[in-house]
Amino acid sequence: MCTLILGRDVVAPGTLLVAANRDEDPARPSDPPVVLHEHPRIVGGRDRRAGGTWLAVREARAVIAILNRRADTAALPPDRRSRGALTLDVASVAEDDASPLGPDDEQALLACVPDGADPLARAALRRALAAIAGSAYAPFTLIYASAGAVWMVAHDLGRAPVCRAIRAGWHVVTHADLDDPQEPRTAWLVADLAAFRPRSIDDAEQRLGDLLRSHGGGGVPAVCLHDGRMVTVSSSMVWLAPGEIRYRHAEGRPCEHPFEDQRAVLALPAKLP
Repeated sequence: MCTLILGRDVVAPGTLLVAANRDEDPARPSDPPVVLHEHPRIVGGRDRRAGGTWLAVREARAVIAILNRRADTAALPPDRRSRGALTLDVASVAEDDASPLGPDDEQALLACVPDGADPLARAALRRALAAIAGSAYAPFTLIYASAGAVWMVAHDLGRAPVCRAIRAGWHVVTHADLDDPQEPRTAWLVADLAAFRPRSIDDAEQRLGDLLRSHGGGGVPAVCLHDGRMVTVSSSMVWLAPGEIRYRHAEGRPCEHPFEDQRAVLALPAKLP
């Protein structure tokens, strides 16, 4: 995935909206949203080559997404593990996960997800940090987002992972840092959304859909990519609020394919008890 927009508490307190385009080599085969794990129920697109996912929806609780970061391909470890497999590991973690961490990672965990926070958010970050310590990966940014807790981990070769809690508001990440003013697509999207105060989830989804379909021009960078080795191959939007979930997915470029409701795959009602 190469563009992710996150809106935390922007429609109302305790709400979350994730909108993302996946940019990939179109020759790399993948499946539209399917059940990736039954207990807990994890739904998302599936990479047929490595078996992982770029965006996972865990029941009605959380969204876990991964984005590639810039890297020198010649320096990548040859025995690296799939980043999509890490996404699925983190999404399916048990709330009482006790993966061992070193002292530095323990401090990063406490700083990013303090005591008293969502236990699933804490377990997911613990699992992510343990996986980074135990296996080699190409660089990535991993996002965990729920209505109650949002964090990210940035992993680069030869550096300790950087953990960060994400505050309320609009945020954007592509292949560089979160809200990076030096990355043109990120900077344009952050500026475009800065003053946007949606009146409803429908209002927010309309605006974000327009952004995900944008082809740029006149100095504005494209978000929906048609040219080059990595092009936009699908798009997703997930809404979480107390007692509510909405997951819509466009299989193909969002400028050419509609966003379709994934409620049947989730096997959950839109309104929850």
